[in-house]
Amino acid sequence: MTTAGGDGGDDADLVAGEPRRVLRRALAHLSTQRREDGSLELLGDVPPELADPLVRAMGRIGEELAADDERRGEVPRSGGRLQADAFLALLLRVTDTPPEQA
Repeated sequence: MTTAGGDGGDDADLVAGEPRRVLRRALAHLSTQRREDGSLELLGDVPPELADPLVRAMGRIGEELAADDERRGEVPRSGGRLQADAFLALLLRVTDTPPEQA
């Protein structure tokens, strides 16, 4: 996969099938804003070359979460809950230290 920008990094370091460095760059375009009801709104303008890998990774993680729910005999998550859980799982995975750097 070729990505814009020469920020270094190893494309073999994948998170949900996408290069960790690309996902980190995509996530850097996002921010949160607290709403009056106490919830958080996710805001950002992610360039297409970064948004596409981000969406693919979230989709893969969402599929993993739903499959795990089914394996455990639970009703699979869906909709906004699945998207929120997949986003949080992606954040945790992207910010984990890769095993070779630990």
